[in-house]
Amino acid sequence: MDNKNFNRNRKKKGAQRGRKSEYDKRRTHQEVQQIKHELINFAKTSWGQQWIKSILKFGRPFRMQRGIEYAKDDRRIENLRINKGQIFATVQGTAPTPYRVKINFEIIPDKIWKTILDSLAEKIINLTMLLDGILPEEIVNIFKKNNFPLFPDASKDIKAECSCPDKAVPCKHIAAVILYISKVLDYDPFILLKIRGKSKKDVLIALSLAQKSESDSMTIRSNESVEKEDNIKFSFNVPKISVPELLSDKTTSKKKGFEEISFKFKKPGKLIETFENLGIPQSIDDPKAFEIVLKNIYQTISLEFYKKSMKKEKK
Repeated sequence: MDNKNFNRNRKKKGAQRGRKSEYDKRRTHQEVQQIKHELINFAKTSWGQQWIKSILKFGRPFRMQRGIEYAKDDRRIENLRINKGQIFATVQGTAPTPYRVKINFEIIPDKIWKTILDSLAEKIINLTMLLDGILPEEIVNIFKKNNFPLFPDASKDIKAECSCPDKAVPCKHIAAVILYISKVLDYDPFILLKIRGKSKKDVLIALSLAQKSESDSMTIRSNESVEKEDNIKFSFNVPKISVPELLSDKTTSKKKGFEEISFKFKKPGKLIETFENLGIPQSIDDPKAFEIVLKNIYQTISLEFYKKSMKKEKK
């Protein structure tokens, strides 16, 4: 056999080996479906699972699967930061130094946000549920109607990068962070709004301003009703003491032990003594994710109360 014929036969055999049989294709398809099922069910809630489904539009299941073990290990994922339009975390791989992962999202324009917030204001029960850790389908539909899905289209909106040598997206470190975030979303779906451009505080302020005129008219009506009630003669002989009278020297002198009560607020630091003393319950599915969400809420509330107390003290 001459070299030309030998090479031709070699190419033909190589091509035949490269082709998959129908049986192999079916097996691969079943394997892919099984991996997708495993990935999606990594989250417990419907919105956590929807997050993973949206990311799977750009992440190949086999590559995403490599991140599951990392996502399960709380010691590997640290320094998690969820900002407007970005998620940052460090992931401990095989190298001594952790890899830096950044996942960027498209922020919804302010004009569209205004329309979305107006829709949210129409049915405040949806926002109440969201604050309670439940994502109503109605909120998801509001974002869809405005052509900016709450769950970002991974094929268009996401740009992810990792400092590891594997430049493919997603590498197992990016996949681990994506999967880990689904667990955090199980406890706090408000994070979805934040990565699209509005924090919880932004949303609450915007909605309170939108309802200002309505609340003002309600206040006027309530004041009128109070005035009417003051004119009613009660059948009960209930003693009524006004606040100025209560605080006057004449009144306080008659009441033994009535002294001025004062409070001092300490600026909240990174160490939360309450959590250090009580600890995080281990009976829940993911104590680490629960701790991140709870600490974030606690620190936000503590800081707000501290700021308000400082304003009152200056006055």
